[in-house]
Amino acid sequence: MYVYIDLLSLENILVNYGILSVTEKLSGMASAAWRKLISAAIGTVYLVIMLSCPSIRSLYTIGGKIVLSVLMVVAAFPLRKVKNLFKVLLSFYITSFIFAGAGYALMSLTGQVIYHKNGVFYNGFRSDALLLILTICFGFLLVRAFTDLFRKRIERESYIVNTCIIIDGKSVSMPALIDTGNNLLDPVTRCPVMVAELDGLKEILPPKMIEWVKNWSQTDKAEISLENDLEWMRRIRLIPFNSIGNTSGVLPGFKPDRISVEKEEYCFENTEVVVCVCKNRLSSGNRYRAIISPEMVSA
Repeated sequence: MYVYIDLLSLENILVNYGILSVTEKLSGMASAAWRKLISAAIGTVYLVIMLSCPSIRSLYTIGGKIVLSVLMVVAAFPLRKVKNLFKVLLSFYITSFIFAGAGYALMSLTGQVIYHKNGVFYNGFRSDALLLILTICFGFLLVRAFTDLFRKRIERESYIVNTCIIIDGKSVSMPALIDTGNNLLDPVTRCPVMVAELDGLKEILPPKMIEWVKNWSQTDKAEISLENDLEWMRRIRLIPFNSIGNTSGVLPGFKPDRISVEKEEYCFENTEVVVCVCKNRLSSGNRYRAIISPEMVSA
């Protein structure tokens, strides 16, 4: 059996790049294409050394494979926190196991002869390119199915961020859920809308504003009396919405000076946001006190 290093290297770079791309989606950590290429090349160089120097036994150990995975992850992702490293590593291992299982399953199902030498599996398939394409496609489908099954659990941990609302020199912070279904917009300015609990906003709202929101209902719109505070009158917004079981309604809100959102090691600031006030609790477990749209955490 002959092994062509150039073809094996090309195939390995493509597979590594595919695994890193899926890892990026699964972990929610951004990575540039050139970083993923460098990381894929690191994995390929490791493979070539394994084949060329079988006497280096440390390359075949679990420790050697863990060191390789850490090097690939660090090269592919600009990580600043240890918890992000473990998060990406876990996503990388899950994706790698799924891709490896997909390739092995395809070779077994198609009745291919499988060779194992120096820690690497080979097959007797006439067209390695076709098997490579099938493996990548099958792997992507399996990962997609995996993420769909566990999406809710992943989002609970990954999509709760810290938000800070600043207005008139005052500020208040609260945990917020990034809700992909939140498409509320100010009908006039088309600004994204954030929904926050009234109890979490009392420190920055004037007393008359708090009283107005408390008396607000969809059937009986309360009037607000802020004639002596024209600045706050200019900030007030009424946002229409549609929901299940409620054909239409209007949410009372206001326009803050700015909102800051911290997600992982990134901080997003936005001055064009409307905050709608909700009298009820948004989370039964009190894990978050506001809901924001994905647009507020995009560069």
